[in-house]
Order: sequence, then C-alpha cells, then structure tokens
Amino acid sequence: MALKADALLLLCGVTVGLPAVAAAADGERYDPYAKMATGAHHYDMREVLQSRGKFVAEPVEQPDLSLLDSLPLSARASQPQAPGQLPEGWVQIGEVVQRREIAEGRKQIDPKPLPAWEDIEGNQYPRKGTVFLNFNGGMLKAGDDNSAENKSTLARHNHPYPVFNGSEATALTLIQAVQQDLETLGVRVLYLNRPSKTVPYTMAMVGGSWSDTNISDPAGGVAPGTDCEDRDQRNVVYAFDSSSATISQEIAHAWGLDHTLGSDRIMSYQAGNNKHFGDNCQALCEEQCQGPGTIGCRLIHEIYCGVDSEQQNDLAELNKIFGTPEPDTEPPTVNILPDGDVIELEVGASIEIKADIHDNYGGVGWRIKVSRDGQVALDEVDYEKVGAWYFTKLEAGTYEVVLEAEDHAEHVVQDKLTILVGTPSPPTSSGGDSEGDSEGDSTTAGVDSDDTGGSASDGSTSEVGPGADDKGGCECRSTDQGAGSALGLPFLGLWLAHRARRRRRA
Repeated sequence: MALKADALLLLCGVTVGLPAVAAAADGERYDPYAKMATGAHHYDMREVLQSRGKFVAEPVEQPDLSLLDSLPLSARASQPQAPGQLPEGWVQIGEVVQRREIAEGRKQIDPKPLPAWEDIEGNQYPRKGTVFLNFNGGMLKAGDDNSAENKSTLARHNHPYPVFNGSEATALTLIQAVQQDLETLGVRVLYLNRPSKTVPYTMAMVGGSWSDTNISDPAGGVAPGTDCEDRDQRNVVYAFDSSSATISQEIAHAWGLDHTLGSDRIMSYQAGNNKHFGDNCQALCEEQCQGPGTIGCRLIHEIYCGVDSEQQNDLAELNKIFGTPEPDTEPPTVNILPDGDVIELEVGASIEIKADIHDNYGGVGWRIKVSRDGQVALDEVDYEKVGAWYFTKLEAGTYEVVLEAEDHAEHVVQDKLTILVGTPSPPTSSGGDSEGDSEGDSTTAGVDSDDTGGSASDGSTSEVGPGADDKGGCECRSTDQGAGSALGLPFLGLWLAHRARRRRRA
C-alpha cells in the first residue's frame, strides 16, 4: 500500500556524532575499538544527485595469482624507502606496534565492552570471520584500518604496496598452511576472490618489506595491536617474510593475541617447526620480547588464565570470537523501516530510513543503495554500523532504496522501498546495475539534478520516519563471491501499479 507522508511518524531531534570510545557511568573505560556512532548518516539529496559518483563505492579489484609467475622480479620488487613515521599516538617497540598509552602502561583495554556495543548487530560473539590473503599488493591509504577501502594505520599514504616476491606455487603453499592454522575456527580464508566491501574481513598483505609501511625499524611482520577480541573487524596486517607462521601471527595480533613463549607456538618469536595456536595457558613473552608493561590485551588474557597469571590461551580467546567451523546455513533477515512498499512524498521533503537487520552469528555487514529514475546516486557500506540514513531535499522522481546485508557464508539478502517524490514520470531506464555488481558502476554514478524538471518547493519539508511493523518478506540469494546484486526492481511496473492504486482510491 502506498503511504502518504502525512500518515508517517514525524521525526525530530536527530543528532549526528562521530564514533566515540565507549564510556560507562561507573568510570572511564578504555576501549578504542568498541566504537559507537550516534544519530543517522545525513545526506542532502541535491548534493548527492549532483555529485556524479562521489557517493558510489569503487568496485572491488579482484586478485590474480597467475601474475606471480608472469611478472618479472623488477616489476614487483620493493623500492628502498626511508624509515617511516607512525601516526600520532602509536609507537613501535621491537616488532610490536601499539597505542602509546598501552606501551607506557598508562591504560589497559577494558576486558568487557559495553552491553550497548555488543547489542549492535554484527558485534556479537561468536561471529563468523573472513581473512583475505593479498599477494597482489595494491595502492594503500593511511588512516584508521578499513580493509575494504585499502586504508591502514600502518600504511604509507598512496604508496603502491608491491606484489609478493615469490611464485604462485609458493603462495599456494603458504595459503594452505594458514588455512590449517585456522581450520578449527569459524573463519574462511580467501585468496582467489576478494570479499565484497559489505562483509567485514581482515586483510593480510603478504610480501613487500617493512619499509613499505610507516614503521621505523625492521620487522618480519607487523599488525596494529590492542584490538582485543577483534572488536574492529576490518584490520590490515603485514607479513614481510615467506613464513606461514608470520602471516598467522600477524592476523592473530589483529584479533587481540600477544606474544608467548614456546618454539611450537605461532605467537612466539622462537624458531620452530609445525607451529600452532596453543590450547593451554602459555607464558606471555613480555620483557624478553618487547619490554615490560606492553601486553596489549592483558585483562582479556586473565579471563581465561587467571588474574596476574601472565599467560595466554590462544584457542580459548579465538574460539570466543569465531566459534567453530560448522556451516552457516541461515541467511540474515533484512527489513527497511518505514514499512511499506511505496511511499509518496512532496518535493523537498525529508525522510529517515532505518535498518532492521538480524543474523544468527555476529560479523554481518550491510550497505544502502539509492537510485533515482533508474540511475544509481548513492551506494555505500555502513562501516560505522549506524543503521539509519536521513535524506533531505528530495527532488522529483522515483527513488528506489535497497538495503542489503551479507554474512560470511555469502548469503546476500535485500529489502527494497520505492519513494515517489512529486508526480514523477515513469522512468525510461532500469539503471546501470547488473546481477552480482554490488560495488557500483561508475558509468551510472552521475545524475544531473536538472533533468527531472522538478525543483524544491517553498522550503517546507515533511520529515518522516520508520514504522514498527515487520514486512515479513525479503529477497535472499547466495553468490560465489559474496558480491551484491542488481536492484532488479521493474520501475515501470511499480509506477503503473501506483497509478492504478491512485485511480482505485479516487
């Protein structure tokens, strides 16, 4: 049923804030990775429509391991770089990179995130996980870790990270070993296909040199420390030597494990064969490895091994995060609020869209796509997990909003909402989407806001918001690569149905 704007809930008092460190009423809690955003994402639709692709995600560049045998060594060797400089607030201690306040012993990561953070969909434990092993390098950008966007705390900004300096056969041997290291966990290891941007994952850059990052001293590998229990979920790590144990160790550092002693342990510096994650409380390597007071997730380790034990149980912590490798056969459920298939609004109106998403495991991610008259204007992943979008200054046209969620079993589920603004003409194109392309198409990203013949009204807006009913229906599909789908909604049919409903109401 088409819903008139004046029949919807009026929204007011919407606030927007940046992700903040979790804090509790009973005192300060230090938990820099358990971020919680406030308010909705705000979009001025006039700006979006005129941006010509600014709000459309870049496509995912897929790897090609065959290049490892075809590229000459001269085309993939690391170029010598001057020592780098870590971002403000980070320090390197030996082969460990940490937040300064941890390394100096001034703070410790809170062992328990706030319940409000754990209540955010996707943050729950256990969760399924994904590791992407990147042997093809790529252009990295400096900034807070976001594997999907090639952003890394440890990256040299706009530095082309080199291709792995080894053969495809060597890469496959390393991949198999990492898979074996993680085989008891609910984690998949990808290398032939890079995940879509929607689903959170850890990316390991395999190859290159320490001087291809911003650290200042040599290391066999490096990862941003102190992300206890993998609360961030989108870290980027580096393994410079051709050792599967180094790759697995840096991945586990990003998930909150610290160094231990033991030549048979992945988390140990000591040389040895057949290394593995320990299933007992093993002595931490602090003073011997990096200096006193530098265990980043000490209070989490104590949950499993006892207060002041100075020990770590690798598998107990990893099992808490990822559980066991049983198949995930249940797709997420997705509903757009406000409820209803079609909504009618006046030109210049505003509307808030909210996401109602649930999954049987943590780790789910979601994105929103907005098209006007068949042209994609906005396609972005909700990296902050806000789950709300506030659109203002809507121009005349037929808008389709697609909310899409994806889990680590490559279940991709959508719900759709059509918004009729003004008295739109039936669209002449179904857009530039094609099945399986969730990352956007730059050829359809731009929309000229002057081509609709519509303009803002007298300045008044009608702010509308979500209803509370469950639609009870959504679209679900599985893909080979976890990529998103086409919008797939026949705009012309919807418009004709809408006109028929209007005639029946008359």
